[in-house]
Amino acid sequence: MQATIQPDGTGAAPAPELIRDAFHGIHGARLHGFALLLTLGDRRRAAGLAAAALRDASADLATLRHPERAAAWLRGHVVRHAGRRAADLPVAERIAGLADLEVSAAALAGLAALDVRGRAALIATHIERLDRRDVATIVSQDGERLDRLVQRALGRYFAGHGAAPDDSPPSGPIANRVRATAARLLA
Repeated sequence: MQATIQPDGTGAAPAPELIRDAFHGIHGARLHGFALLLTLGDRRRAAGLAAAALRDASADLATLRHPERAAAWLRGHVVRHAGRRAADLPVAERIAGLADLEVSAAALAGLAALDVRGRAALIATHIERLDRRDVATIVSQDGERLDRLVQRALGRYFAGHGAAPDDSPPSGPIANRVRATAARLLA
């Protein structure tokens, strides 16, 4: 058996805790943001979903065949375990949960108009701008079904956004990305 030389110049493999900590460091914050948007600002639920996905992935890190697809697998885990209904939280609490992501009341209303799978598809494609293969993994759909899901999600997002009690135009990075995408699609 031939020894593998590690980046530190030794033949020893990095400790599993170091690998796990690095994995969490790479994926943790963005995964939590995805979960916050998916749960419509439910901080407690988002933290639990993100932590469970990271925990379950950490158990299989040594067997991860395609590390470049880890972000998609993690988000897919969150979507599969999110449930169908959002928790009953006051809008003010949801807005507070999404404050770091600069989500307005109107953007929240747009996201709330979507089911979990549609919300996940919209977040992954137009906010996180993930590769199409990753989006397909996250929502368990591909091809024309994925295209229809994303188109329906955009339409419902804008319909819900327009129905929001906040009459101010949407602002912030999320609204700007969704607006730019819609403009490209309608052009």
